[in-house]
Amino acid sequence: MPLNPQSSKLDSMNDKCNPTALFVADSHFHLHPDPAEQERVEAFLNFLTMARRVDHLFLLGDIFDFWFDYPHFRLKGYEEILQGLDRVRDQGTQIHFVGGNHDIWAVDYLHTRFGCPPDAGPRTLDLGGIRVRLSHGDGLFARDWFYRSFRSLVRTKGGIVLAKALHPELLYALSVWLSGNSRKSRRDEAERIEAKARVWLARQAPSDWDLMIIGHLHHAFDIKSGSARLAALDGWLDNCSYGLLRQGEFQLLDFRKDPQPSL
Repeated sequence: MPLNPQSSKLDSMNDKCNPTALFVADSHFHLHPDPAEQERVEAFLNFLTMARRVDHLFLLGDIFDFWFDYPHFRLKGYEEILQGLDRVRDQGTQIHFVGGNHDIWAVDYLHTRFGCPPDAGPRTLDLGGIRVRLSHGDGLFARDWFYRSFRSLVRTKGGIVLAKALHPELLYALSVWLSGNSRKSRRDEAERIEAKARVWLARQAPSDWDLMIIGHLHHAFDIKSGSARLAALDGWLDNCSYGLLRQGEFQLLDFRKDPQPSL
């Protein structure tokens, strides 16, 4: 459902001690979307229209299914998404980027174009008195060898050096292949992933954060252990998952069901 682009900023924009923030991850948009994916792109552009009305928009990785900046060029594509983010920035919403295993190499470009922090690694921010830990989520729980291979390619210096030695088309083909295999291997693991997450969370206390928000798992859950809370976004493949922090309360939502939450 399209939103009114002329909507004013939320009341919280005038209360910097109580900011409103949106969180999204794992849309996995391709360079050139086919007609079926274009529907997801249109929904995401509407989501970005809503993002013009909040204080912060957090992109928690794998927004793009593939991104690699060579020294003198980047692959063509994603223009609709990038222009949508331009409009978010122009309305005064601060855009943050935490790189995923598919788009960590976008950090320099997003820093230059949108003013995102120059470091796309995990970070902890104070949002209205809540210490929020922001991470893509890869590396927290054990993954299959397909994923470990892909993570080695994108996250380590050796992998980056190797990638730069490859022709862009070859790197793109390899990334798509690894991406597809790792994604298939995760789909039947929801209960096991959540069980591992509960064990992991119980081992974190006491922590320097109150709420950790992640993506990557393609499975939504919201769990607590003592004073620590871990929320995982579902992504934008089968659903349109996002997180909303408003007036000190965080909730997981689906944009198809909640395109205009009570902001």
